[in-house]
Amino acid sequence: MNRTNLTIAMLFATLLPAGAARADVSGPITGFESITYHPRYDRPRRYRDDYRSGGGSGTVSELHIGFFNPSEFSSSGLVLGFRGGVSPDEHIQIGANVDWHYKSERQTDVVSQQTLPTGGSAQVKRVLSSASSNLVPVLGYLQVSGDHTMPLIPYAGVGVGYEAYFLSADDFNTGAHFDAQYGGFAWQAWGGAQVPLSGRSRLVGEVFVNQAELGRDVDISGQTFRETVNLNGSGMRFGVSWGF
Repeated sequence: MNRTNLTIAMLFATLLPAGAARADVSGPITGFESITYHPRYDRPRRYRDDYRSGGGSGTVSELHIGFFNPSEFSSSGLVLGFRGGVSPDEHIQIGANVDWHYKSERQTDVVSQQTLPTGGSAQVKRVLSSASSNLVPVLGYLQVSGDHTMPLIPYAGVGVGYEAYFLSADDFNTGAHFDAQYGGFAWQAWGGAQVPLSGRSRLVGEVFVNQAELGRDVDISGQTFRETVNLNGSGMRFGVSWGF
């Protein structure tokens, strides 16, 4: 086999059109009649490849809803939140978590009650007092997860930062109104599982604990005191996450 012929054949192969599914090299260049050439097709990108492209990093986002039950309160409240950041590795996420915890309560007194013609009863109630609260945690977080080829992906995370607590209440018997804002350092820890959907989308479910003692300065008889609210408790969050 002549080295010059081999070089010409290889050069000819590189000039073949991309749409030619098969091309036989024949003619005056002898010794290559049985060689066939096929176009190159890119293989489909898999989820793991998304991390390797662009230096192995990507962005992640999550929307969730759930409930939070402070240990020193009588009932739980609604949680809505967003989590977003970057994923330098398929097992690690770094970013920020922002939640809104809302809770509302009322105290009532039954004034009168009557039986309805169709059955049952109707009550007339007087609202004695009402209160509402808004808790806003803003936390930087680190989350570690299992391998993304698993059918159910476990993960755990921890976040630290600041929480603001807004409390408003009215006593309709006395006409008194109360407004207060508390703040301070807080941290959360959570663990849960992800259910893979299409691409990099995931259904998520997790349990979390919140540790915070928030305070404000109050003036009583010319002296300054520190008033604190314990917001330690636990809850659950459910949502969907996606990445790019």
